[in-house]
Amino acid sequence: MKQLFAGLIFALFLGCSTSFGSNISENNAMKIKISFDDKEVIVQMQDNHAARQFIQMLPADFEFIDFAGEEKISEFPKPVSLNDAKRGMIAKAGKMFIYEPWGNFGFFYKNHGTVIDKSLIELGEIESGLEYLAGKRGGFSARIETLNK
Repeated sequence: MKQLFAGLIFALFLGCSTSFGSNISENNAMKIKISFDDKEVIVQMQDNHAARQFIQMLPADFEFIDFAGEEKISEFPKPVSLNDAKRGMIAKAGKMFIYEPWGNFGFFYKNHGTVIDKSLIELGEIESGLEYLAGKRGGFSARIETLNK
């Protein structure tokens, strides 16, 4: 009887941990799409509190400006809490980030550094379409929406 009970507990534990694990992988697989000028940029989002807050704001339209010839930046439609946000990332092409001092977000389309910048919070990484951001001159409007939820 003890073996049967232990087997049932193990099976329940295994089932719970398998389903919990699949939820984590679903969160890790969250992607967003940025659309502008008949182009699409796909971003794999991080599984962190700041990225989840951003995803909750979508779909939404954003106005981007070019900054320093290396990044496209925009403002959040409402404030994002940065409590418990892991700070620090290397500013390399393809990374989506929050710049903590200004509270805005953006995408690096050129490498900006080789050391960890503690004022950056990583939101995601571009999977495809980086060349469209890099080739877009000046400011532009874009629609951002989730690909899966």
